[in-house]
Amino acid sequence: MKPIRLTIAGLHSFRQKETIDFERLCEGGLFGIFGPTGSGKSSILDAMTLALYGNVERAANQTNGIMNHAENELFVSFTFELQHAEGVKRYTVERSFKRADALRIRSVVSRFIEEGNERVVIADKTRLVDEQVKQLLGLEMKDFTRAVVLPQGKFAEFLSLKGSERRQMLQRLFHLERYGDELNKKLKNKLAEAAAKLEAIKGEQAGLGDASKEQVEKQKQALTERKEALERAKNELRHMHERYEKEKQLWQWQCEKEKVEQQLNEWRKQEERMKQLEQTYERSKEAERLAPYIEQVERSEKEVAHWQQKASERSFQLQQVRTMYEQASKQYEQCRAKKNEEEPKALQKQEQLKQALQTLALMRSLEQQQAKLRASLQEIEQKEQQARLQVDICTKEYTTWSAKQAELKKQWEEKKVDVHVKERLEQADEKKKHIQLQWQALEEIEKEKQEKQKTYEAMKQTYDREMKQMQQLEARLAEEFRHVEWLYHRVCEREKQAMVLVYQWKEEKKQVEAARLHDLAATLAERLRDGEACPVCGSTHHPSRAKRKQVALDEEALERIDRSIQIGEQLVAAIQQIKMQVEQLSQLMLRHPLPQRVDAEKVKREVEEAPLSSLKEIETEGKALQQDYIACRDRMYRYIEKWNEQKQKEQQYAYQMETVRQQIAELEEKCAERRTRIEQEKKMWHETYPDVSFEQVDDIVRHLREREREAQQLQQRIEKSVTVLDDKRAELERWKETYQEVIKQKAEWTTEWNMQQQQYEQYKQTLPEGMDEESVKQQLIRIEETLQRVKREEEEAYARWMSLQQQLHTLQADKQAADVALQEGMKRKQEAERMLAEQFKTTVFKTVEDVLDCCLDERTKQQIAHDIQQYKDELMKLQNEWKRLNEAMCGVVMTKQQWEETMHTYEQMKQQVDEHMRQLGSLEAIVADLEAKHARFEQLQQERMQLEKLVGQYEELQKVLRGNSFVEFIAEEQLVHVTRYASERLGELTRQRYAIELDSEGGFVIRDDANGGVRRPVTTLSGGETFLTSLSLALALSAQIQLRGEYPLQFFFLDEGFGTLDQELLDVVMTALERLRGEHMAIGVISHVQELHARMPKRIIVKPAEPSGKGTTVHLEVM
Repeated sequence: MKPIRLTIAGLHSFRQKETIDFERLCEGGLFGIFGPTGSGKSSILDAMTLALYGNVERAANQTNGIMNHAENELFVSFTFELQHAEGVKRYTVERSFKRADALRIRSVVSRFIEEGNERVVIADKTRLVDEQVKQLLGLEMKDFTRAVVLPQGKFAEFLSLKGSERRQMLQRLFHLERYGDELNKKLKNKLAEAAAKLEAIKGEQAGLGDASKEQVEKQKQALTERKEALERAKNELRHMHERYEKEKQLWQWQCEKEKVEQQLNEWRKQEERMKQLEQTYERSKEAERLAPYIEQVERSEKEVAHWQQKASERSFQLQQVRTMYEQASKQYEQCRAKKNEEEPKALQKQEQLKQALQTLALMRSLEQQQAKLRASLQEIEQKEQQARLQVDICTKEYTTWSAKQAELKKQWEEKKVDVHVKERLEQADEKKKHIQLQWQALEEIEKEKQEKQKTYEAMKQTYDREMKQMQQLEARLAEEFRHVEWLYHRVCEREKQAMVLVYQWKEEKKQVEAARLHDLAATLAERLRDGEACPVCGSTHHPSRAKRKQVALDEEALERIDRSIQIGEQLVAAIQQIKMQVEQLSQLMLRHPLPQRVDAEKVKREVEEAPLSSLKEIETEGKALQQDYIACRDRMYRYIEKWNEQKQKEQQYAYQMETVRQQIAELEEKCAERRTRIEQEKKMWHETYPDVSFEQVDDIVRHLREREREAQQLQQRIEKSVTVLDDKRAELERWKETYQEVIKQKAEWTTEWNMQQQQYEQYKQTLPEGMDEESVKQQLIRIEETLQRVKREEEEAYARWMSLQQQLHTLQADKQAADVALQEGMKRKQEAERMLAEQFKTTVFKTVEDVLDCCLDERTKQQIAHDIQQYKDELMKLQNEWKRLNEAMCGVVMTKQQWEETMHTYEQMKQQVDEHMRQLGSLEAIVADLEAKHARFEQLQQERMQLEKLVGQYEELQKVLRGNSFVEFIAEEQLVHVTRYASERLGELTRQRYAIELDSEGGFVIRDDANGGVRRPVTTLSGGETFLTSLSLALALSAQIQLRGEYPLQFFFLDEGFGTLDQELLDVVMTALERLRGEHMAIGVISHVQELHARMPKRIIVKPAEPSGKGTTVHLEVM
């Protein structure tokens, strides 16, 4: 994180908007912020935390009293950069506040903006902005101020954090929460997910049903038989389809032929009408050939009549225009003579009048200028009087202010305060306030301890309730465990009984087989003859022959015994499988409290009272045991899951209670330490200031400050009076100069007025008596009207004469053209009549009217031609179609009944094939489903074994990660790294005198290498040593922090603490800070120590607020 720009307005002593360019300030790596005490240096850090988190750490309730008392609005804006592997991103946080009352403020505007080519507003509400900043940086405000900014009074607090507080802070700074609650939560979710999957697999296996290999083979055999039946049906359908298609085609041809014959009969009925239409069409074509000749005769007749009328009209118009032309010529000559006579006289008179008008205008201008000069002279006289009066007033005021200044200086001498007395009393007052703050802090600790005690009591009640629920769950678990043990004993006894039955059947089978062998031996003995060799032993003597026993050998009984043994062994195996499952279930008893054991003898007696005597009873008992096992297993898993959850809650509450109890003990220890420290500081105060009352020091300092404020006000008034006296002196001199300038201006304007009056009299003598400007203008208007009228009459007469001349020429040309066109039209008319007469000789028409009657319009003619051609085309098409169908049928005729029987037979055979295919599809689906179920069962069995192993691993890991031991281990490791780096820094700062280490409880101790490596608490360090130790630790922490684990810290602020160092230690600290510039870290030092001021290459100078009302200002200085 790198700061870029900070803008402040209305915060603490800042009033107007001030902007700090951190981008330029951090270029050198080391910079300072300097200014006197109370100037507003620490307010810069307050503005940074206010912009990011909306709070100021050192303010009451985080925001009370932070707004400037003279302002009603507060604004802060902070721009910063975050650098990571993908590049650099720049963000801006803006916040505006308004005053709610004397202390409190309320948020008005909050915006979080991502800078770039365009500014993108990511969040625009206070809560959303707070969440966005915390999510992006990964730090709370307290962690930010501890690791990035160390304000005044935070060094010792940072160093003296207790173990639990330090661990919590390290968890947030290094984002270790993902190894604590988050990891446990993930592990719990993983365990629940794996257990749920395991139960789902078991349920799915149970829901697959009978998916044995034998069942699959049986269904495959049925599928093969159905395929063969389908193939036979398809062959029969194929032969039937060929016959169906042939008869279908023949029936279609037969229907089409009947339809074509009907259409032919319909078209033949229109034959007579078509002949009439052909005759009409031929006469219209002949009439159409003669129509152009008739039209030519009519056009020539119309043309001759038109030109005859045109020639007559032009003759009459020519006679009229010639008369008007002669009259217009005479009128034009008269107007031109009149103009030549009157125009020269009027022009001469016009020029004389214009000259007189110019003279009158000059006189009027002089009158206006003289009027302005008279007004200016009156105004300058008033200014002269005013300037004389102001000179007298300013002289009196200057004398009065001089006397007031002398009086103020006398009062200032009386109110002046001794600086040394003031500093001593202020130190006493500050130390008293520090003691009072210690009391307030003690009260806060007491209050926090009481709240922790209440929290502990509430947690204790909750813990007792959870323990009661846990005991109830343990009672239920104990009952289930006893049921499992009872079930196990019952399964064992039933297994023994089933095995005894199987053994009895096997013995019975042996007896039957032995009897069978004896019977065979008896049969063989009956066939032996004396002297013949025995086929078994070869002896010829047979003294003891086997005798047949009267035993009936039943082959069916033997087969029944074999089946009973086979099925009995399968049922025994099933019961043994149930026994293994119950044994697995009983393993859970080893992980949980053992209940009271079940009486095995009692279970044995219960089983012996209802022994198994048949296969049916064994099978029924096996199913009952299986169902009992499943129900027991489901209940146990459910109760164990609840017990684990309850156990985890109990451990969590126990850990939280222990944490709160430790916090209460720590708070009690803090209270005792704080109370002792307060008593020591109060005793030291009385020893340091024996002549000052502890209770009245506030009033004394307040009275002293009141006198000092009055003296400052008097000093300000004196300084203001000096300015006022200078202003009055300058004002007196200005009025004297103004008076002289007014006198001079008055003389110049009087001379100018006299010269203008003389010129006016000269112009007046050149004009005739009684002539004024209005009469001259009227005469000029009348002369101008006369000139325009004469000129207009001449132009109008000339224009009329020229217009009539043009009309005369045009009409003469039109008359000649009409005569020529009339002669040509007569010739064309005669030629057209001759050609029409010749055409009539070759046609049947006698008159023009006959021709016109036979003419048809184009649309009617096209319709007749279309109807004739359509008739011919359709007739030809139908005749060809009838011929084609007749040849295709080859004389074969088919009845409708025959066709319907064929269709019915074909549809029946198709339905049979469809039924075979439907049954085949059903069988294929059954076989596929059985095969899939079989494969799925095998797959589920593999997954089940893996999940059972995984659940065991998760449960073992859950035991290891119980509580926060893993997080505490990582936090301690991080603290070791930070301490090692801080110890190196502290050695550099103290010339290897001190080192910092961790004790057995994770607290900080100092190793004094200068005294033989003696280890002592950090509380034994002096102020300067505490500062160096805290600085080393803070630098080490900042060097290893990355915001949200992604963005490196690139800056660090130190606010005060340098005043406790001597010159030698100050040089060492500055050398170490200058060395940090090369480690990609910008260090900002906030101080009022002058020695630091000279050593900083770049520095911000903070100028305190002025009594006049101007707020704190800042400016950048570069060496």
